[in-house]
Amino acid sequence: MKTKNRNPVAKHSRNMSGAGAHKSKKDYNRKQIKAMDKADRVITGIELPEESIASKLDRLVLLENMQEVCNSPSLWFSYEEEIIQIKEDLQDVDF
Repeated sequence: MKTKNRNPVAKHSRNMSGAGAHKSKKDYNRKQIKAMDKADRVITGIELPEESIASKLDRLVLLENMQEVCNSPSLWFSYEEEIIQIKEDLQDVDF
């Protein structure tokens, strides 16, 4: 009797969102799911208040500390991009 090859990564994939049979290939693609996730995070019709200077400074310190202990080069660069953006936002602020 031949044994089945098991895929441990896909073992629980039936419980994930978007899992299961689709009627056609047009019904499912990862780009649509990512777009839906982004749309869910955006609050439409409500203008969010601007982040305070104190909050930006706190986030800057936190990102710099996270960057120091980071072991992943890709995470380090994503933190660096956020740090640069915050520094650009704070460039015109007098302390």
